[in-house]
Amino acid sequence: MRDFRLTLAVAAAVAILSSTVAGATAGPIEAGGASAHASAALSGKQKQAKRKALRRCGKKSSQQRRQACRKKVRKRFEQKPLPPKPVEPTEPTDPAARIDVGDDYFAPNLVSIESGDTVLWIWNDKNHDPHNVTMTSGPAGVDRKKFETSGSPAVEYSFWRTFTVPGTYEFACSLHTDMKLTVVVS
Repeated sequence: MRDFRLTLAVAAAVAILSSTVAGATAGPIEAGGASAHASAALSGKQKQAKRKALRRCGKKSSQQRRQACRKKVRKRFEQKPLPPKPVEPTEPTDPAARIDVGDDYFAPNLVSIESGDTVLWIWNDKNHDPHNVTMTSGPAGVDRKKFETSGSPAVEYSFWRTFTVPGTYEFACSLHTDMKLTVVVS
């Protein structure tokens, strides 16, 4: 009887491993009525851990426990769907002003626009240093956080904002304090 159980356990492990390998090339596998994702996207260490866990399941004393164990292992190693990529607004095609961000300068450094106009900052591909846009002062009620870059890119980056509140906006690069820009909105 013991040899028979061992044979069943080995056969079950071989079936699981072969279905996992087949799933890696054939896509999703229907196993026990539940969809098990292919392990092709798992790293080598994750595949090895999954195989080891499934082998441990084969050693369970009853068939019900073995099935429950396998289900738990498959769920743990199941591929999670990737979160949706955020939709980024498209770069304005006709900004009222274009500011070149270069090593230690904004060009031009003084811009006059009307309320509702958009300003586009472009980091050129010749920069060596990272730069950012930080609003140092502006009209009352304007949120400074909405007028600054989230990081400090060096090259091939663009940033734009639409100015709706009239007034004078002062900008600088927080990494290079001599980089200053004034935007006057009428």
